[in-house]
Amino acid sequence: MASMKYGILGPIIGKISNLVTYIRRGVPVVRTKPKKKKKKAERSIAQQAVNLRFLMVKRFVAVISEFINVGYQFDVAKTPRIPENGAVSYLLKEAVTGVYPDYEMDFSKVMVSKGKLPVPLNPTVKLDGDTLKFTWTVDPKWSYKLNRDQVMLLAYLPANNTAEYLLSGARRNEGSEELKVSLVPKTNSNANKDEYIETYIAFISDDRKKISDSVYVGRVSV
Repeated sequence: MASMKYGILGPIIGKISNLVTYIRRGVPVVRTKPKKKKKKAERSIAQQAVNLRFLMVKRFVAVISEFINVGYQFDVAKTPRIPENGAVSYLLKEAVTGVYPDYEMDFSKVMVSKGKLPVPLNPTVKLDGDTLKFTWTVDPKWSYKLNRDQVMLLAYLPANNTAEYLLSGARRNEGSEELKVSLVPKTNSNANKDEYIETYIAFISDDRKKISDSVYVGRVSV
């Protein structure tokens, strides 16, 4: 019920039907009564499973977003999607394993770039101190244009969801490149100790108009 505290010509204070009237900083205010929020229905197991898979993939993609923006730019070209959409879609289908709620990323099936350039041949990697040393086979039959391609390197450290990468490294005909990584030492109690690194390699053309599929080089123990 409302009351006319300021006379018949003054503002009405209180509730009238679905309206609430009051004075705010000396000014009469009228608003509708807020509707009661309906209790959200609990998500089904299937919905929770989809959500968990999506969050896991998004967490991975977020930390390598700059690499993904280059690596998937041609995969989503002429579509309304952005590179991140392409990467998330692929990884959800191909790289998530396990049964809810125990999902894991199969890093051997992860692709951080997709394209039509020839992939690196026989890539290898080894850790020397804080430096990953990548190598690949050089084919003397490659054309001058292919030899001008530049290597792209990615190192992902799952323990702390961090990554190091190189978007434009050595030429294809050089056969090797290095990538420094920031490893968490055993003495750092504020973070998880890095135990292994997941590594990837790809090539991008000199004019930045083509890219290769990425190749999983392997897991490197720290």
